[in-house]
Amino acid sequence: MNLFRKRRDENYNHLEVIERPSSFTTESIHKLIINLEYANVDKKYKAIQITSSLSSEGKTTLIGNMAVLLAQRNHKVIIIDLDLRKPKVNRLFGASNDVGITNYLHGSASLEEVIKNGNHGVDLIVAGERTSAVVNLLESEKLTELIAILKEKYDYILLDTPPVQVNADAMMVSRITDGVVYVIGYNIVKKNIIRDAVESLRRTEIPIIGVVLTQVKYSRRSGDYYHYYYYYGDN
Repeated sequence: MNLFRKRRDENYNHLEVIERPSSFTTESIHKLIINLEYANVDKKYKAIQITSSLSSEGKTTLIGNMAVLLAQRNHKVIIIDLDLRKPKVNRLFGASNDVGITNYLHGSASLEEVIKNGNHGVDLIVAGERTSAVVNLLESEKLTELIAILKEKYDYILLDTPPVQVNADAMMVSRITDGVVYVIGYNIVKKNIIRDAVESLRRTEIPIIGVVLTQVKYSRRSGDYYHYYYYYGDN
């Protein structure tokens, strides 16, 4: 079977760790979270960017599942949707996208107004109203200040950003993060594209905390399987 089947990817309403808490996939995400906690024993990774090379590699779905498990482990977690051109976090949690990070950065909404108490103990800041000033917002000092404010309130700030090879938005966000989790969709993206994306991230001098492999087939009958998620520290 495939992790995050195509139908569910398109709907962005599937939280595997809630719907199937005993599944192989959920167990693999648990292992990912444990490894993240070990890597973060000194609490140096609070603002974590999750990105990929291309679209449809499962990064948004991964963020939702990670956030729920972190909350279940008594961490205070918030997700910020910084994929402002193609936001999806609101759909994953069934939240409205009327007021969000763009409204806060424009000054038309307060922080209290944009933080939504999402399901399963996870707070959200959705993308909010559409804007043509994406670059200006992502480069703004107000966004940097917001991350600093949220670090005082949350254990983990998970930032959903566009894929690295789609536009420059992900690289702009890297400057305000403590580390990156890089998502690779199995058999979706070519090695040279992965290599170029990783090199681009390294040039920002932000640590790549780990790499996550998604959408890997698993077959009990054949006895052959891959972990749905693979994580390693990058020192």
